[in-house]
Amino acid sequence: MTIEFTLFVDQWRQSFFALIPDEVRDRVSFVHTSLQQSNTTFDCIVSPANSFGRFDGGYGLAAYIVLAPADDLEALTRAAQTVLYQRWRGFAPPGTCTLIPLTGTPCHPNPYDCRYIALCPTMRFPSNVTWHKEIVYNCVWSLLVAIDEHNARAAEKDSGLAPIASVGMTGLATGVGRVSPAVCARQTALAFAHNQDAKNRPEKWSSLSWDDILEMPLNGRLPMDG
Repeated sequence: MTIEFTLFVDQWRQSFFALIPDEVRDRVSFVHTSLQQSNTTFDCIVSPANSFGRFDGGYGLAAYIVLAPADDLEALTRAAQTVLYQRWRGFAPPGTCTLIPLTGTPCHPNPYDCRYIALCPTMRFPSNVTWHKEIVYNCVWSLLVAIDEHNARAAEKDSGLAPIASVGMTGLATGVGRVSPAVCARQTALAFAHNQDAKNRPEKWSSLSWDDILEMPLNGRLPMDG
């Protein structure tokens, strides 16, 4: 474990305990390990890849090493780009989330019993994204909505879909993107907290006033970073 990884986990833990409600915190675990060394199974693994769905660098590289067959390492990229073309014509804008089914591809079964990759691009292509002050928040919000929508469809009779109950996620944009562990952790926690509040209080979130909006940290009255 590197010092940087330890720092990130510590920052994530501090932000979650400070900012999110117990009902959310109780569903979150912090794992001090790499994806390759983890013995945990996940229904879904989040990849902060690029907008074009190429899994050949950073955490995306780690994902395809453990999910793609050794004799077909491009399989994960092919699966992702097929879905990205159907959904986004090949370009998923940064801040969005696209669920990539692995069942029926060469990437399933796999050691993690992972059935989906949640592609959450933090950048068009590998680059510093510290200029984008809300990119982590946007990606996490999109992720949570995508999972909720998937699970709602899975609950429908004869949907044929299995719900997503366990999700593995690393820091978003903390590598090539150069977002600090503190900023990433805070934005992740804020997205979890606000998303839960939106589900708990639909009457408010379906009819937001400017006062409601400006009370949120990302909108100016409270600090988003640090």
